[in-house]
Amino acid sequence: MATAYSFKSKRKDIGDRLKNPNDPLKIAIVRDMWLTGFDAPCLNTLYIDKPMKGHSLMQAIARVNRVYKEKTGGLVVDYLGIASELKKALADYTKSGGKGKPTFNQEDAVNIMLEKYEIVSQLFFGFDYKQFHNVQTIQNQIKIILDAQEHILGVEDGKQRFIEQT
Repeated sequence: MATAYSFKSKRKDIGDRLKNPNDPLKIAIVRDMWLTGFDAPCLNTLYIDKPMKGHSLMQAIARVNRVYKEKTGGLVVDYLGIASELKKALADYTKSGGKGKPTFNQEDAVNIMLEKYEIVSQLFFGFDYKQFHNVQTIQNQIKIILDAQEHILGVEDGKQRFIEQT
């Protein structure tokens, strides 16, 4: 598991660098990373090219919409047109007056995760995705990821169904 550790270690190093406003690293391209528990108030721009809504959208925007020194807020560049989703998320957030449910009940969260896992597992029917954990090189892992992508693209509406569940 040296590979997993090195990825985690590298991700932490990159996160630490992003938190340092004096570091020359100024951009990171991520997917579903650093939505919760990552605080870098000096970040100022978020480019959205993935459908998001509700709590996940609010969390993503919160990563850049922070006051920091002379910075009064963040910039969100929306490539998809998710303004309506943002309006819904903001309405839900403000409607609760700060007394809404900030987290899921653990049992509810587990049930949602299991439902999504079942749907994604069905999408991968006939593809041995578990082999990913048994290969020794990054090149082989990348090949499996690409093969998995091709598998999903070969399933009717596979791409859209996969995106909706992840």
